[in-house]
Amino acid sequence: MEQERGSNRQHQVNDMASPWYVMLTRHPQLLDIQLQRENVCRHLQKGEELPLLEYFIPHCFLKHLSDKMTVTDAEHQEKVRNLRQDFHDYVFIHTNRQQITQLINSEWNKSMRSRLRHFRDPSGREVTITNEEMSRLIGLFSEMRISYRFGLPVPNLGPEVKVRIRKEGHFRGQTARVIEVKHTADGISLNLGIPMFNGLKELKLTGLTLEDIQAESMPSDIIGTLFLQDKENILTDILERRIRHTETDETRRQDATMLNHTFLYSYVTIKDPLLSARFLALMLICSTLRFDRASVRVLIQNVKALLDSRLTYPSDIQALLYFSLYISTRDADYRTAGKQCIHQHPDAASPTLRRLMSLVSIMRSKRKRTSSRSKEA
Repeated sequence: MEQERGSNRQHQVNDMASPWYVMLTRHPQLLDIQLQRENVCRHLQKGEELPLLEYFIPHCFLKHLSDKMTVTDAEHQEKVRNLRQDFHDYVFIHTNRQQITQLINSEWNKSMRSRLRHFRDPSGREVTITNEEMSRLIGLFSEMRISYRFGLPVPNLGPEVKVRIRKEGHFRGQTARVIEVKHTADGISLNLGIPMFNGLKELKLTGLTLEDIQAESMPSDIIGTLFLQDKENILTDILERRIRHTETDETRRQDATMLNHTFLYSYVTIKDPLLSARFLALMLICSTLRFDRASVRVLIQNVKALLDSRLTYPSDIQALLYFSLYISTRDADYRTAGKQCIHQHPDAASPTLRRLMSLVSIMRSKRKRTSSRSKEA
């Protein structure tokens, strides 16, 4: 491991406070050979105690991991190949400013076709990371038990939904943001984002479950009556723009951002049965407006299960559940059932729910297929 990192701590004089410089090269294997030669030259020099370079080249390190894998590790090999590609140009060097400047200005670097150079932020500043961040990064490459993606931060999510990772591994205890939620037949699947390189890049952990995370705030602190009222108004506004064709390019962008952010909360489990039912109906409407077919299929079954259960819901919540099913399926029976709930208890319906009823009234229903037996009859 130490050899692969180009490290020799007996000759290393870089103190632990020195940063890791994030560098770039188009030819990582060629640079690895050159840095090995640099360390040999430093070791043979007399009269000067030059520190050996401690460096880490992901592309080369992951090649060693791949070589050790057997044919049965096909899934892991695919992860390694993807990660090698993501980090192909990156080199991490643990040193001080004087040493990194000497490397960049060295004759061998100037003569290379693709020179070693700094990775910089948009302001042109050199990007460095701490020893702790570097240890976590090396642990990531060594572990290879979670699915990863590496790239630019996912934009336009609105206020961040934060969770703490409790899955065993190098990221246990670290705070991440929820960047995608999927509802599947096996349960909820989460994609999380962890900022890297001063926020210029983001490591995306994919396929985590509810058991793998812990919300930074309690669900009761996140999802309450005011939250649901706000989301109900927002979703109804978006639905009305869609139905009445009053959208503009700007509202489409804003609505897409709001829908994506709202749906990030859909992983939350709510203990209060009434709040939970109302929340589920809104998430079904939200996923439908997002055209998230996979999540829609699962949430439809969940809403149907609530209506078929022994629990008795107030008329306004029943109406919302039925309307959410109609919006997602266009089955007119659900719209009729929702309207009946409101007509039987008109005082219980809020202005937003009445507005939602008027909107679903002008939405076209899907024609029901007539069976061959019915035609023959």
